[in-house]
Amino acid sequence: MRSVLGPALLAAVVAAAGCSSDKVQVAPPDELYRQATQDYVDGNYGISIQTYKYLLDHYPLDSRAEDVELRIAEAHYADEAYPEAIAAYTDFQRMHPTSPRLAEVEFQIGMSYVGQMDTIDRDLNAAANAHARFESVILRFPNSDYATRARDELKAVREHLAARELYVARFYARKGHSAATRTRVATLLVTYPETESANEAIALVADDARASGDEELAALADAALASAPGGGDGAATATSHAAAVAALQTRLAPNAVASPISPITPPPKSASKPL
Repeated sequence: MRSVLGPALLAAVVAAAGCSSDKVQVAPPDELYRQATQDYVDGNYGISIQTYKYLLDHYPLDSRAEDVELRIAEAHYADEAYPEAIAAYTDFQRMHPTSPRLAEVEFQIGMSYVGQMDTIDRDLNAAANAHARFESVILRFPNSDYATRARDELKAVREHLAARELYVARFYARKGHSAATRTRVATLLVTYPETESANEAIALVADDARASGDEELAALADAALASAPGGGDGAATATSHAAAVAALQTRLAPNAVASPISPITPPPKSASKPL
């Protein structure tokens, strides 16, 4: 079985034990880097992190120090230790504010929050933080490849958040609370109009309106559904769909405003996973 210290650290300890002086002999930085990288490639992320940190502790001026700091964050992420990855990436941002890799780091923080997203009936803090981080990548690094990737990830996160709004609206509908159902749908349409959940919410309103005998509202919902991409009217345009949705939203709740999405939450201060 491989030592928990890893061969590189173990070699340093053995060397120290065999020396009569109080000096601890440390393996050369190239050897530490090689071993840490090999452990990372092999999936031994905990050992890799320990060895990288050992390298930084003993060779803080090594030319690879910045790269090593990112490798530590990447190893935490690969190990699905997402809070630790966020902390490590955030430390990198603080220590290297002009690094050319900041777009990548901000994107990876967003992905670390995605890794913590739960089902739609649970806490949405991770999804809200992922949303904020991907928006940050798009705004701060619009011409980077990571901005393109962030747009794709942001779309998925917004679908997740919209699905939560639809989940609550359906709950109210099952309970027969039409007013609450319609208010929730109106908020969804204002906040996440481009999502699949928005169309499902419109269909929910159409059914609720018919059940309550509100034919005017049902007609507005039908018009919004028909103008949606892939709806009944193949010649519909995005403009006509937006107008139909706006008319429906006004009828549902004229004063509805977009639901606020939580700002970035500071990463939790937690220790690394036990090795």
